[in-house]
Amino acid sequence: MPSTMRKPFNYVETAAVQAAVKRARTGQAGQVGPDPALHSEDAELRWVEAVLRHRLSLHSFDRPVGIRAQNDDTHPLVANGRHFPAVALTIPFADRTLDFLATYNDRGRLTFDVIAPCAQCGKPVPTEEINSLEDLGDYLLQARDTLGGSPRLRTSPAHASACPARGN
Repeated sequence: MPSTMRKPFNYVETAAVQAAVKRARTGQAGQVGPDPALHSEDAELRWVEAVLRHRLSLHSFDRPVGIRAQNDDTHPLVANGRHFPAVALTIPFADRTLDFLATYNDRGRLTFDVIAPCAQCGKPVPTEEINSLEDLGDYLLQARDTLGGSPRLRTSPAHASACPARGN
C-alpha cells in the first residue's frame, strides 16, 4: 500500500494522529458515546453524515467541518431485503479531501472505510475501516500493528475487472 503520510497535516488529520498516539500510549480510546439515531428515512444521508461526524469527534473542533454525502451507486447494499446505495462521504480541505464509504458490516452496523487507490489497479476502493478518530490517525501514520484493512476491499466492484486484489 502506498504511504498516506502527508506533510503538513490539516487540522482534522493532526487531531487524528494525536488521538492515535494517545491511544497507543494509554491503551484507551476516546469515548464518543452511542451513534445518533435515525429519525426518518428521508434524512438517511444526513444521518450517515452525523454518524461519521460523531465517530470522528468532528464536533469537538473549534471550527466547522464540512461533509458532503451522496448515494454511491458503485457499492450497493442490501438490508432487510431492500436495496440501498452505499453512501460516499467527502471531507473537503483546501488542498485535498478525505473520502469515505459508509456501508453495513456483517453484523448490520454502519461502518466507514477510507477510499484510496488500490495498490494493484489504482482504482478508488474501500481500503481501511475507520470508525474513530484514532483509527484515522493509525491509517495516516500507517501504524501496521493496528491496521486490519477493509473487509470490503476484495468485494468492491470499483476495482478494475482484472485486478488481482478483487475477490471472486
